Amino acid sequence: EGKMIMFFRMMASLLPLLVLGPIAHAEDPAWYAAEEFEEFTELLQSLRMDPESKYPSGGTVLPARTVRAEGWDWDHEVRVYLPPSYAHTDKKYPTLWITDNSLELIQAALTGDSLGLAPELIVVAVGAPAEVNPAEFQRRRSFDFIPDKSLMGEQFAPMPAEMFGGAPGFLDFLVNQLRPMLAEEFRLDLDDQGYAGHSGGGQFGLYVLLNKPESFHKYIISSPAAYQPWLDMEARWYEKNKDLKAKVFLSAGEAEAAHPLWSNSQIVSTVATMAERLTVRNYPSLELTVKIFPDEDHLTVMPIAYTRGVRDL
Repeated sequence: EGKMIMFFRMMASLLPLLVLGPIAHAEDPAWYAAEEFEEFTELLQSLRMDPESKYPSGGTVLPARTVRAEGWDWDHEVRVYLPPSYAHTDKKYPTLWITDNSLELIQAALTGDSLGLAPELIVVAVGAPAEVNPAEFQRRRSFDFIPDKSLMGEQFAPMPAEMFGGAPGFLDFLVNQLRPMLAEEFRLDLDDQGYAGHSGGGQFGLYVLLNKPESFHKYIISSPAAYQPWLDMEARWYEKNKDLKAKVFLSAGEAEAAHPLWSNSQIVSTVATMAERLTVRNYPSLELTVKIFPDEDHLTVMPIAYTRGVRDL
């Protein structure tokens, strides 16, 4: 972001020169080597806008693959995004794991990565393939994201127990099955692993954070619901652990508080109560950012939460 600010400030300061300079100095070739233009050229090069640059203007989405988690009756689609500089370096890259197969939203959040204006990440999107119908999509994600019904309180009481319970196994799939497999194929920085999830994916993010926070180093948790189970999990964590080492971006949309469906799900309450609880605990190693985005509802907040989360963390 600092480079972007520098770029626009320099463009603003140079605009009069760019427009009037060639007219006023048409007979003075030395004018074109002015210090301002040398600085501008250096900035363009740092933004990979050098005409000789071999960096591509965008990253690469690899062909989708299907992988079956141990004990599951269905396959998960896995899509990998490699950042623009990946083929031109030998370094390892921070990795962001995004649920619901929402790769396109993270690609949008990374706009500018080819210019060095957004972080360069390897992104791993995991979820149901696009051809699955909405009902099946919801069935699969409900099982993947939510732990045993007995842990989930009154809101989940009317629902069949078999709808839920997959969260521990899904976490094992991501961390102990899929991550080692992809680490052999790609240059994942295993010391910089991030998670992003929205709605049910946000609930799964809270489940992981409050039970096995070491699974990821950074968490983008967007619009989770049903605050009481997560408060209970946090209390159990705090009984045995006085620290919580993670960077967390926790958010919701303001309009989720006054909507017939989202209000019943307690989404804004969940973000508020979890933010308050984690702040009061004063965990030494927890870095917490909390945002309630004005005017945004449960759907419109998704790209905003991911974009802000990626840049914040």
